[in-house]
Amino acid sequence: MTRTASALLLAAVSAAGLVASAAVHLSLAATFDANPGTLLSQGALFRIQAGVDVVAALVLLILRTRWSAALAAVVAAGGAGILAVTTVLAVDGTRVGLPYLFEPGWYPAKTGAFVAQLVALAAALGMLLLRPRLTAKQA
Repeated sequence: MTRTASALLLAAVSAAGLVASAAVHLSLAATFDANPGTLLSQGALFRIQAGVDVVAALVLLILRTRWSAALAAVVAAGGAGILAVTTVLAVDGTRVGLPYLFEPGWYPAKTGAFVAQLVALAAALGMLLLRPRLTAKQA
């Protein structure tokens, strides 16, 4: 497989992971509207996460650059990180208008979102490794 084909495959896998995460977050958002903050509910945060996932996936698929791969990696890592942290630690966002976040249990949708974000992260990092930095002469 050529370097270009590999990068395209990794971009597609990363984008698919981000879109899968977005789908899970959107499907759960209404349920989590019951956890309000003064500015945003947890459901609203889920919708924001879904939107960011989709935007990062589209940017990655359209541009397929190091920067777009880095964006996808950061979005996926951030989503997985927040999910992992709020599973083991209570995060009190009430001082800044966000809800109190703590959900110690794992269930299929949560696990699916977590795995999708890790797959997206791994593929985006793989894409970064395939695309060497341009030197001044190449630019």
